[in-house]
Amino acid sequence: MLALMACGGTGVEWAPDEEPLGTRRAAMCAGSSVTSLSMVGISQYYGELAGSGNWAVAYPANAIRLEYYLDGVLRSYDERPGASGGWNFSTAGLTCGLRTFEVKAIPMVIDSAGNRTVCVDSPRRFSQPVLESCPTVSAGNAHTLALNREGLVWAWGRNDSSQVGDGTTTTRSSPVQVTGLGDVVTVVAGYFHSVALRKDGTVWTWGSNEYGELGDGTTTNRSRPVQVVGLNNVSAISAGGYHSMALKKDGTVWTWGRNHYGELGDGTLTQRPTPVQVGLSGITAITAGDWHMLARKQDGTVWAWGNNGWGQLGDGTTTHRTTPVRVLGLSGVTALSAGFIHSVVQRQDNTFWSWGYNYYGQLGDGTRTDRWTPVQVAGLGGGIAITTGSDHTLARKQDGTVWAWGTNYSGQLGDGTTTQRLTPTQVVGLGSVATVDGGAFHTVARKQDGTVWTWGNNSYGQLGDGTTTQRLTPVRVVGINLP
Repeated sequence: MLALMACGGTGVEWAPDEEPLGTRRAAMCAGSSVTSLSMVGISQYYGELAGSGNWAVAYPANAIRLEYYLDGVLRSYDERPGASGGWNFSTAGLTCGLRTFEVKAIPMVIDSAGNRTVCVDSPRRFSQPVLESCPTVSAGNAHTLALNREGLVWAWGRNDSSQVGDGTTTTRSSPVQVTGLGDVVTVVAGYFHSVALRKDGTVWTWGSNEYGELGDGTTTNRSRPVQVVGLNNVSAISAGGYHSMALKKDGTVWTWGRNHYGELGDGTLTQRPTPVQVGLSGITAITAGDWHMLARKQDGTVWAWGNNGWGQLGDGTTTHRTTPVRVLGLSGVTALSAGFIHSVVQRQDNTFWSWGYNYYGQLGDGTRTDRWTPVQVAGLGGGIAITTGSDHTLARKQDGTVWAWGTNYSGQLGDGTTTQRLTPTQVVGLGSVATVDGGAFHTVARKQDGTVWTWGNNSYGQLGDGTTTQRLTPVRVVGINLP
């Protein structure tokens, strides 16, 4: 016997009718239907999801069974007597992100003896996407973006191409809100443009559009977000130097913008102001570098295309590729990131592997030798996240510390020096980090307490501390908190 409780309702316990559908059920249910099923509202915050609504059934139905699903998985159900009433559902312990909530209503008939018949042939459904944005940060060439749980975006730093998105071209040394944009799932910064994914699966962009990287069919800079044309059902985004990419829910990859080296992956060198499809399927993750792209397939292999002058495609050559080629010797990849002209991945065993340009030691193998195929990053265990700047690389470890290597001319490694590092070195004075990202010459991190910290070059106020002073160790961004 199942104990069923109406969430926030009567708490009546019933056992579901297990009688197979037959003559009796058909007779009892004849004419029964759910005449209305509505949602008053639903939301999720700090992992707690709650929703409510109303229902009504038509005679001879005199009760209803309500089933509650999250992303297609039944989470709970209840059965309520009467011809109409309200429903409510709540649960806790969820992760942030975008999910689909569904209510399934099935009319029931209860006879005078208390026997219940569930009219399974007459259900009605109502579904609604629910978003609790995962707070995140992203660093571009000289501007920085931040996303809070409410789906709002904040930006600061260089703004001569309107990449901050506040309707001006005024450089900002502290955060300002991006105008006219909400319900954002994630946000990424390119060199001089910005890209956001909304919960409805559409993509929005702003900033420089010299090569069509905004995807709105023009080459006009935009000081406020505009929608990428002809693109929906998107699950992930990435921004390169002067191009952008998106992963759709069906596993296909779409790109737009500059295409000097085949970085759009469509087999041409033609610049595209609107999205074109890359010849790949079954893709689960993407990342855009300045001149090249990477994608991970469901089988854990990595595919690359675009500029390959320093071996950053990992195919053992330095031949540019206008269509995807497989990175040699890699499997079991769980995460990937593309820098200026180098690439880094994380494998299932939590080891990190890199290839491409290595003049500044950004591959982390203890040398300055370019690598045309993957080599393992030295002396880094227990890592759980990887990201790249232009010529530096960052890893977040399980203990919440951040480790960095590569160029350090502007202090972007955060170790208190400007000394280039050929192997990982710990960012000083920073722990409990939840997310981290590298820009061209600066780095940004969000701590678990929601505070945002930056270090490195600050010529345009991209550190967000209200100054333009370069920082060799982390400083706190003023005016925002992303718990």
